[in-house]
Amino acid sequence: MAPGWIHGCLGLNYSFGRRSWFRQLRPVLFAIALLLPVFAGLGFIAMGRELAGTPRSAAAAEYLSPANVAQRLAIEQWKDNLLNWYFSIIFAAFLAREIRNLVERRGKGLVKVAYPGETVSIPRGWSVLEASRSFHLPHAAMCGGRARCSTCRVRVTAGQEHCPPPAKDEQDTLSRIHAPADVRLACQLRPQGNVSVIPIVRTARPVYRASAPRRSGEHEVVVLYCDFRNRADFANDHMPQDLLHIMTVYVDGLSHAIRAAGGMLSYVESDSICALFGVDAGTQACSQRALQAVGAIEGVIADLNNRLGRHEGGRLKISVVVHSGHAAVGEIGSQEPPLVLAIGEAVDVANDMRKLAADRDRAFAISERVYLDAGLMPVHDDEATLHRPEGTTTVFLSDVAPITSPAWTLHGKIDRTALLRRLWAGG
Repeated sequence: MAPGWIHGCLGLNYSFGRRSWFRQLRPVLFAIALLLPVFAGLGFIAMGRELAGTPRSAAAAEYLSPANVAQRLAIEQWKDNLLNWYFSIIFAAFLAREIRNLVERRGKGLVKVAYPGETVSIPRGWSVLEASRSFHLPHAAMCGGRARCSTCRVRVTAGQEHCPPPAKDEQDTLSRIHAPADVRLACQLRPQGNVSVIPIVRTARPVYRASAPRRSGEHEVVVLYCDFRNRADFANDHMPQDLLHIMTVYVDGLSHAIRAAGGMLSYVESDSICALFGVDAGTQACSQRALQAVGAIEGVIADLNNRLGRHEGGRLKISVVVHSGHAAVGEIGSQEPPLVLAIGEAVDVANDMRKLAADRDRAFAISERVYLDAGLMPVHDDEATLHRPEGTTTVFLSDVAPITSPAWTLHGKIDRTALLRRLWAGG
């Protein structure tokens, strides 16, 4: 009974776990789920003790006497037959599944679902999300496949005529996110023929932080901050699951761009990313790498805004700040790899530059020292001077990166041929 009870409790939690009333009653329900089998076990123990002290125990002793051997053997045989039937039914269920698959293959009753790079065959009536899970393909589904979020959505690129129209729950969710006609929820889409789909939400686990070098000390470092300036607006306009998807893709794309330029991520927050350059190389090379990372970040954000398809006034806005200076760099935390933290003049000036970029509504704020170390002429639409006890810092502000990288996308750098095809298609 214990496995069945646990299975039932898990099913109730899976079905109603997102309901507000269920979350409020969860402590009470947990107490019931825990205590009910305990009380049941105590009841059996009490019943056994009660029977042991009553005349019924004499009846049990008589049943176990040699005179009732035949009766006991018959009951044992009956029990064995029940177990045989039980396991036979389980075996028959698996055998029936294999027979059904064989019949469907021979009768061409399977439906082919083509993903990017892989095609799978599923029985007619399965959803696209069930196909992804059955073949262990990464596919997001924050609500568990109940049409309450849109993270499992896919773009149907071929075979739309084999897709039944969306039901009310699916249509409500698609309307809420203003999805185009070729976008469907994978948990609700049950194709009746061959289709090709592209999952919109990426689920490959991002690597936020490269392995940190085992060193601590004072360094001349280049500090890069990337701030998500209008995250609050996105939080108001999007469902939590969709905002989580945007944040995942945003951090994944930026971390890839930074690491590809030789940077090391120091920390990742909901609206800010900090990266360090210069722990393992000279200042000149690291300033050049940081500016290359700035250009790659611009390409990643442009690609993300194009994929979001938002109007000009509601696009994702960032501020990228780059400054070079002296800082103490050390590893903190017991996790692996450890957190690499920089403290000092370079970080303090960079924080002042973040405020300056936000106040002047500029996408890029780069100090004069970074341009001098990289050997590049400043690119700027505006200029400002920060006064600190350590001295003055000239900051160049602009809305374009000093080194453009149109080949950079959310998925990394694309080759020249793919870039030309994309530009030709207008993407």
